[in-house]
Amino acid sequence: SGSAYLFDITTGAELAKLLPSDGAIDDQFGSAVAISGDTAIVGAPRDGDNGFYSGSAYLFDATTGAQIAKLLPSDGASDDYFGSAVAISGNTAIVGAFGDDDGGNLSGSAYLFDIRTGAENGKLTASDATADAYFGSSVGISGNTAIVGAFGDDDNGQGLSLIPLRRCRR
Repeated sequence: SGSAYLFDITTGAELAKLLPSDGAIDDQFGSAVAISGDTAIVGAPRDGDNGFYSGSAYLFDATTGAQIAKLLPSDGASDDYFGSAVAISGNTAIVGAFGDDDGGNLSGSAYLFDIRTGAENGKLTASDATADAYFGSSVGISGNTAIVGAFGDDDNGQGLSLIPLRRCRR
């Protein structure tokens, strides 16, 4: 199911082991992590609240290790892999969902959340969204600016060829 660990970087001491309140086999909790100030975010891209491999992300208090909230997209669906990439800055978290299909199969998206309330504040998609772009495969945020990676985008030539994720299920 997965876990994440908080450490004191001065001493190297482990401060807390983070576990989701509803963790389950194959969630891949901990496959993406980020921290800013007193808040940590942990992705679980194979969690199944919105369908098979729909994904989720969790907010934790980095001083106590207590879970604050579970983040889910308002339009989550099977195979979105929401939580495959996470970042946090100030009071805003960004969560990637490279499997989202709004612009075609595996076109991807990213979601913004208010870490104080857990409320979804917006959804980001590429203006030229196409199938197999994997937009949301990586994310970053600083202040009022977010960056979202799309390693399959083919503007400068053919994108990376991958076996479609939907064929990789057990």
